Amino acid sequence: MVSPVSVLRILFVINPISGVNQGRKAGLVERIPQILDKHRFDWNIHESASADDLYATTKKAIEAGVDIVVAVGGDGTVNRIGRAVTGSPAILGIIPAGSGNGLAHHLGIPLDLNRGLELINHVKVKKIDTVNINDEFFVSIAGVGFDALVAHKFANAGQRGFLSYFRIITTEYPDYQPASYRLELDGKIVEREALFVSFANTDQFGYNTIIAPHAKIDDGFIDVCIVKKVPYIYTPQVVGLLLRKKINHSEYVEIIKAREVKLTRNHERLVNVDGEPMELGQQLHIKVNPASLNIIAPQ
Repeated sequence: MVSPVSVLRILFVINPISGVNQGRKAGLVERIPQILDKHRFDWNIHESASADDLYATTKKAIEAGVDIVVAVGGDGTVNRIGRAVTGSPAILGIIPAGSGNGLAHHLGIPLDLNRGLELINHVKVKKIDTVNINDEFFVSIAGVGFDALVAHKFANAGQRGFLSYFRIITTEYPDYQPASYRLELDGKIVEREALFVSFANTDQFGYNTIIAPHAKIDDGFIDVCIVKKVPYIYTPQVVGLLLRKKINHSEYVEIIKAREVKLTRNHERLVNVDGEPMELGQQLHIKVNPASLNIIAPQ
């Protein structure tokens, strides 16, 4: 808990193009003075012009002495702002306004705007891990294979939301071919053919779709989820396990905890990094940064 004596400087950084929750963003300006303690906080609001601006604005604010930076958007927005906050004494807050909101779901951060602002009011701070993947960074989840393809298609879809996400999965799944991966997990070599491999710092992709039921964001590990392609006849059973948070019970899923991972694949392909598709090459180096980010979250 941050000391209630000092006045804390807060910057709300809004990504105006993220997600489907435009009403939540629009109501933020009105609700902030109604809910935040004006004797304890001094706040400003910045609406970013681009994805690059999210990082640059946050970095400048921290250098100027801002105590808390609140990301208003989805996991991609949290990624860019979180990257700037990581390793500094500043604190990250989240007002979920994206599509999947995976990190917010994992941490129990309310989707309701009033309750989200109340959480910031109390400034309960938790230290969480972040993860480097080559020269990039993620807080929640990254992945290769079918996972990355879905992220790419979703990013270019005209419509956001779960129905669009689900439609892409069901359309692309039948013809997608598994690939071969070589993984070095804390020095141990594992070779697998898989539909996708996810590196989970949290338990889910978003939408409460739980891929790593035992993942913890503050244990110094990522859960490496190696998922085989499920024969079509068995997909309802596996989807049922996924929705019941028991996907780890499936014979088609293998989960291994590791602090550091090196992955080699046959071709240069996309990587899903906190929901954003990126080109990162054939070899990936993933490493956990323990307790590197201060974040406001329910305790």
